[in-house]
Order: sequence, then structure tokens, then C-alpha cells
Amino acid sequence: MKKRTIQTNNDAQVLGLPMYLIIVMIVAVAIIAAVLFMIPQTNRTMNAIVTDNAVIAEDPGNAGPYTFSQSYDITIQVQSNGDRTDPVSGAIVNLVGSGIIGSAVTDNHGIATITITPKLEENVYESSVKLIVKANGFEDYQDEDAVMIYRL
Repeated sequence: MKKRTIQTNNDAQVLGLPMYLIIVMIVAVAIIAAVLFMIPQTNRTMNAIVTDNAVIAEDPGNAGPYTFSQSYDITIQVQSNGDRTDPVSGAIVNLVGSGIIGSAVTDNHGIATITITPKLEENVYESSVKLIVKANGFEDYQDEDAVMIYRL
């Protein structure tokens, strides 16, 4: 029986390895670019203005815990910042503080209304209500002193 020998080309195997790595790198870069493209960009900013009842004051006549005698409608207008100030519709508007947790969604004109009944603790004569606005495609907006609550 005759023994057969198979000839191999070791040079071709070495030349194929770099080409394989180049192909893998091109595919990896394409995948990374696709993933980065899918991440939403939030570089747009917005502004929110309390247009009604930004300051609420009542005189309870004492320094004890106090719940205000009536409810107040707080109207907030949300607009985009930049060259054009377009209304931001569908933004979630939250008011938090002074015993208040209220939420609403802006309409097509960028306006939301939240009804609140403020509360002040014993010996607290002033407080502020924080405004938080979130909308798709925009950076979150916060105003620590959007509504001021006073005990006269």
C-alpha cells in the first residue's frame, strides 16, 4: 500500500486570518452604529411656566397644622426652547410638595391644569411646590419653587 501525503498551504491560512478579522470588525462597527442610532436623542430643552396661581396665601389665624380652605387650579404652560417656542403636547406635569402630589398631561396647546389643596405643618409659614415636567424627546424640566404657599 502506498502512503499518500496531502499538501497544505500554510501561507494561505495566515493570509486568511487578517481578512477574517477585518470582516468581523466591520460587522461589529455596523452593529454598534445601529444601536447608537436607536438611542433617543434628548438634547432638546423645554420651559414650563405657571400661568395661574403661582402664589397662594391664606390666613388661618393660628400656627397649627393647616389645610387650605379651598382648592386651587394651577395652570402650567410647557413650550420648547430654541428659535421656535412650540407647545409641547403629551408632556407629563407633576407638582410635589406642601402635602401635594398632582399630575396632568399637556394638551395640544401645551397646557395642563392640576387642582391642589395645599397643607402646611405646624409653625410652617411658607413652603414651595416643585414642578417636574417630562416629555419624549426633551430633557426633563424642574422648578423647585414653581408655586409658593404662604400662611399670612
